Amino acid sequence: MKHIFLIIIFSLIVLQGCKTQRVFVKKQSPNPTYREFLEFHEQWQKSIRTFKGRGRITLDTPQFSGNFEADIYSKGSDSLLVSVSGFMGTQVGKVFVGRNRFIFYNQYDNQFVTGRKEDFGQTTFLQFPISISRLREVFLAQDHFNILKKEKFEKKENTYYLSAQNGKFRYNIWFDESNWMITKIEYIEDDQLLFFKEYKKFVNKDGIYFPLLINFVRPSEKQGMSVIFKEIQINKPVSADVFKVKVSDNAQQVLIPSNQL
Repeated sequence: MKHIFLIIIFSLIVLQGCKTQRVFVKKQSPNPTYREFLEFHEQWQKSIRTFKGRGRITLDTPQFSGNFEADIYSKGSDSLLVSVSGFMGTQVGKVFVGRNRFIFYNQYDNQFVTGRKEDFGQTTFLQFPISISRLREVFLAQDHFNILKKEKFEKKENTYYLSAQNGKFRYNIWFDESNWMITKIEYIEDDQLLFFKEYKKFVNKDGIYFPLLINFVRPSEKQGMSVIFKEIQINKPVSADVFKVKVSDNAQQVLIPSNQL
């Protein structure tokens, strides 16, 4: 009886481990459709519940070129914190984007801006060429689509290519044949290329693929940004305290936000 009890306890532990350590792999389909790729990508994004990453951000714009070290944290579908440091670890700034709240703390100038997220959606911070509303999409390699109308879907060597449209927006998407991950995507509005993203150097973290290199480029503005992760953790515990931005007592609050914080 004692042995049976021990076997039951051991089985429960194993099953619990299987639940918490979910392996996310692509479907086995000899002739996949474009909808299967999009559905897979949406499920992949949902599988990342928490994220911790450390790496380097490289900016190349007409206004500024340089490197930053960055720590990036994400929890759930709405909490994101990006902490940026410069030369010799000098703290440059932090930005937190929550479900409804936004705060940017410019540590270099000791100024901060806070308010409703919807009021700052198109605002950029520091010299980054991406808006607050797209921070999560860029740093977590996310691309969300509404209903897409297929224009072209074909296989090219080791890549599947999809051209699709939704109203005035069009997307050119390249998927890796082996893992079904997006490797490049172009966002086009009224036949004008707004920006494109590239995802490279995928690693498998506990059954979930993630790119260690992310490129974000706005060709018409000649603006580019690269994120190179040195280390990442997926679906590991992230303390709520990480998302608390502590502002200096003598920091100045900027009441009227500009387009460039």
